[in-house]
Amino acid sequence: MLPEEKIYNYLNKRCAPQHPDFILVLGSSDLRVPKFAAEYFLQNPVSYVIVSGGLGKITDEIWTEAEAQMFSKVMIDLGVPPEKIYLEEEASNTGENILFSKKIIEQYNLPHHEGLLIAKPYMTRRAYNTASQQWTEVKWSTAAEPLTYHEYLDLVDDKETFIHLIVGDLQRIKIYGEIGFQIPEQVPEDVWSAFKELVDRGYNRYVIDDIR
Repeated sequence: MLPEEKIYNYLNKRCAPQHPDFILVLGSSDLRVPKFAAEYFLQNPVSYVIVSGGLGKITDEIWTEAEAQMFSKVMIDLGVPPEKIYLEEEASNTGENILFSKKIIEQYNLPHHEGLLIAKPYMTRRAYNTASQQWTEVKWSTAAEPLTYHEYLDLVDDKETFIHLIVGDLQRIKIYGEIGFQIPEQVPEDVWSAFKELVDRGYNRYVIDDIR
């Protein structure tokens, strides 16, 4: 197995929902995410949907509208009622996705016993770990389009940037857990070895201070 495939598989955390009150869709540059979220909502209606995202490290280079705006348009076009959608348009990272969405939910006094996080496949573990630390009162679950590493890679325009991104995301699972931004998690040795191999090969664009 390729080291990048090993990292992708680890980051792709599936935690099946039971009875979510709401869906929290995490913004990104991947417009397949809102398509999947819309399909999920139409098959499994929940009370409401929060779509979170301003402009991040990728989207600020390609879009002028907030990720939340771009995502909500896709979801409405696919049949999600606009009145079911709340937009959070300021977040630029996963922690802000959670905390800024929390403010909206509390502002409108919306039910929030269980929340379903929907994101890119390789963002689900990071989203779950962040939400579980930043908003402990909610029971969190995750869902994403069921794509293998090779299926996802075939959809990516810039494969080099994709590998840089998953390397950086894996490092954040480890580091952010250690400093309290996420729940702590012991990264398996073989997955961390894959991280080191890819960093040594130059995939360090999003590595924090080249910490290994």
